[in-house]
Amino acid sequence: MTTTAPSSPALLAYEQLAPVYDRFTDSYDHDGWVARLETLARSHGLTGRRALDVACGTGKSFAPLLARGYDVWACDLSPAMVDRARTSGALDPGRVTVADMRALPELGAFDLVTCLDDAVNYLLDADELAAAFASAARLLSADGVYVFDTNTLTTYREGFSTRATFERPLADAIWRGETTGPIVPGALCTASIEIGGSSAVLSRHVQRHHPEATIRTALASAGLACRAVLGQSTGGVLHEDADEDTHTKLVYVAGRAV
Repeated sequence: MTTTAPSSPALLAYEQLAPVYDRFTDSYDHDGWVARLETLARSHGLTGRRALDVACGTGKSFAPLLARGYDVWACDLSPAMVDRARTSGALDPGRVTVADMRALPELGAFDLVTCLDDAVNYLLDADELAAAFASAARLLSADGVYVFDTNTLTTYREGFSTRATFERPLADAIWRGETTGPIVPGALCTASIEIGGSSAVLSRHVQRHHPEATIRTALASAGLACRAVLGQSTGGVLHEDADEDTHTKLVYVAGRAV
């Protein structure tokens, strides 16, 4: 089953961003980052090599898994992003599908399920969060590992506030924070990416900050146990002492509750 509500803020944002996404993220070291996440997952019980990459975008997050010998399937909410992932040549196009993370299609059981690049923050309330985790849990093998990341308060305060404006000349795009007032735990935050060219297009991104306690509660409701929470700093460096006031992301590792 696939649900892609036309009014979804995340869907609209990435349909607009798809043409410049790869250039906009050209400096991201997905190879190094995913390698570190795989090592982390294996330290928490990952043994198999069948992987599902949820919210795969144009394929940058699943390409390193392919390179490391995984049997990969992938999905994304945005048809435009999926089209680009299918034409990247990295993966059989039939293994990349349009799907909402809250209602993933029946693709079998996976040893590793990933959901990276703050995709979880596009889930805007507790019900959406619980639905996404339950959907991932349904496709997780008995001893499988679920790895995902969320943005921290530091990221929202530095990147989503009205004071934030970042230009990316390579992609002819400008990131602008739009959130007014104090950004507190659980805040709804917005930012826009103005994509230039002959006719400017605006990709607006609406995200919810999810405190660790909220994530843990949603995981438990889906029958999943949180095995680890790490902090992540710029460059995809992982830290055991996760700190929302220091790190840009939190990385979660979960598996079926015993």
